[in-house]
Amino acid sequence: MASIAEWLNSNSLRNYPFKEDMVLNPTVGGLLATEIRIPNYLIVDFVITIPGNATNRIYLSTLALAGDLLTFVFSDESNIQVAIVTIDRAVHTTNMAYTIAGSGAYGDSIGRLVVGDITNLANDLGEGQYTFTLAAAELEPCTVRPALRGVTSLAVETDGIASDLLYGHLKFLAGSNIKLTYLPAYNTIRVDAVNGEGLNQVCPCEATMAETNIVRTVNGIAIEDVVIQGDGQCVDVTVSGNKVVISDTCSTPCCGCPELEFLTESMKVLDTTLANLEQYSAKLAERINTFVTNYIMTIMSP
Repeated sequence: MASIAEWLNSNSLRNYPFKEDMVLNPTVGGLLATEIRIPNYLIVDFVITIPGNATNRIYLSTLALAGDLLTFVFSDESNIQVAIVTIDRAVHTTNMAYTIAGSGAYGDSIGRLVVGDITNLANDLGEGQYTFTLAAAELEPCTVRPALRGVTSLAVETDGIASDLLYGHLKFLAGSNIKLTYLPAYNTIRVDAVNGEGLNQVCPCEATMAETNIVRTVNGIAIEDVVIQGDGQCVDVTVSGNKVVISDTCSTPCCGCPELEFLTESMKVLDTTLANLEQYSAKLAERINTFVTNYIMTIMSP
């Protein structure tokens, strides 16, 4: 029976953990760049546990190489980011395993990424950011393991402000004019709005609000003197019920949702890469200071 090391070494000569028919070529301008290819020795093993849909398909969507930093971005078939893994080539050893922690909608996903011998990576792959499609860099189905997704925590949001996360056994408490009923047959808690039972709390402002115009001024101008009008060229003002709609009739957005989503994902990759660059820079500065100190002490010693 082959050892784990022998199996990983064998993977460095084949597509696995990518599907056997994957070309592993990045996309440039919508076309495959056939002269560029992910070396088989780069990723020699991969596994991730994803709660939810058991048919999820995962692929390497982005690979970024900047100095000693190597960043992998994995996404699902809907191009939703699953996880980002960044490694430092300066301290990497052959077949080193790295923890995969999910992000965003996949925050409860976890896995492992094993990177092979990348000593000669600079000869096979130049620095830059490479983008791949599902059809070019999908991972084997056996590397994506389904798991049941449960409720890990709850939060209460009031006026747009979310509370701290609540864990463990929670209780629902009925407030004013609310009645909670447990229905065992349906494994359900029913919320009823009720009137009476001493739960009513009279709002002292209801009568005043019904009879009085709440808005008194707009930018210091008495409400009865306010006039909102367009410029007759590009700004159009219309009234719909109790709404005043101000529209720009001369311009349309230059970017749609797909372009903004691409820019957002690219910024996330750059943000992660920059954070790792800062850490690498701090380590390098520390090493330089140590070297200078040792050198000065050497030349000053008798």
